[in-house]
Amino acid sequence: MKGKVLGSRYRVTEYLAEGGFGRTYLAEDTQLPNRDLCVVKQLSPSFNAPKLLAVARRLFETEAKTLHSLGHHPQIPELRAYFEEAGKFYLVQQYIQGQTLDAELARGQIWPANKVIELLRDCLNILQFIHAQGVIHRDIKPANLIRRHGDRQIVVVDFGTVKEILQGQTSLPQLTVAVGTQGYMPIEQARGKPRSSSDLYALGMVGIQALTGVNPLDLSEDSDGELLWSHLIHNQPQLVTILTKMTRYHYGDRYKSAQSILVALNGCADTVINLSQPTSSPRQNVSQNSNSIKANKKAAPTRHLGTSRTTEQSTGIAHQLARQPKPPDSNALPGVRPVALIQGSTRRRVKSSLTYKHYGKIALIVIVVATGVYLLVPKTSNEPNLNPSQIAPSSRS
Repeated sequence: MKGKVLGSRYRVTEYLAEGGFGRTYLAEDTQLPNRDLCVVKQLSPSFNAPKLLAVARRLFETEAKTLHSLGHHPQIPELRAYFEEAGKFYLVQQYIQGQTLDAELARGQIWPANKVIELLRDCLNILQFIHAQGVIHRDIKPANLIRRHGDRQIVVVDFGTVKEILQGQTSLPQLTVAVGTQGYMPIEQARGKPRSSSDLYALGMVGIQALTGVNPLDLSEDSDGELLWSHLIHNQPQLVTILTKMTRYHYGDRYKSAQSILVALNGCADTVINLSQPTSSPRQNVSQNSNSIKANKKAAPTRHLGTSRTTEQSTGIAHQLARQPKPPDSNALPGVRPVALIQGSTRRRVKSSLTYKHYGKIALIVIVVATGVYLLVPKTSNEPNLNPSQIAPSSRS
């Protein structure tokens, strides 16, 4: 086959793969100046009955037109041509240089939660476009998800509806049997009645595989057919809830659309990032706190520590400030050093949840920054234990 020219245009350069629907070759387009590479998929029906060939030809042309309309999405290979030659059908598609997720999802390989969310978002945006065109992919699995070398984005390939033409190949009813891959295919698709939520189920299975490192066929089920896997994951309850709903046994219990899953993912992304990949170290947070103290000192007069706020109110404010990102301080000086607390002979990092005990009548907090020393002296009266975020700055020494 190597060196053969198909459709008077596409010269085969390499054999790529073989599946139940036919063979796939890498070819070059001889009619383009740069002889661009493309993928040629040869669909080889094994039947010769004229009626069956007529049905296969009609379905093939319909599918080719559908793929052509979907090819305008940057993460779906563009359909370059389709033709029939010597009783075989050919699809010519854009060549995507990259690697399928099979290699990244080797058995036992576990992804961090934020990487799983990134994969889900990337694929859901593609499925949202596909489903809006009234098309169901029917074969979402790691082997059909390519991570493109250029931009690291996911590209969806091998739409299962093309394979549906050639499944059975002995009678007309068998031309519409179920298409999909065991482990990623939901029950309604196995019965030959796929829905858009069937693609969402398959993607959810890919997400579970990435998060747990377990192949879908190795997962157990309960008496209702629901998958048992959540016990393998800790500290990610929101992501587990989303993947569980994506892979419910009955399609009516799943998300209705890709958009609804994207909305749910937006709600848990911040929590996942905070748990798995903190955006700043404790030392950086301390530096931000010192900058905030300087800004507050310039914006408001010095206030002694009193009892105008209850401990519960102050604690609530401190928690709110801890959750909110600290804006950069335009007046801050470079080279802010870590803040240290000196109490007797004990030296600790400052944390927002740390409570300071008064020894005698005066507690001394020394904050060292690049330009000097700040002394914060509370009132000498007997006052409740305070959080460092409650301490107002005094004048600079």
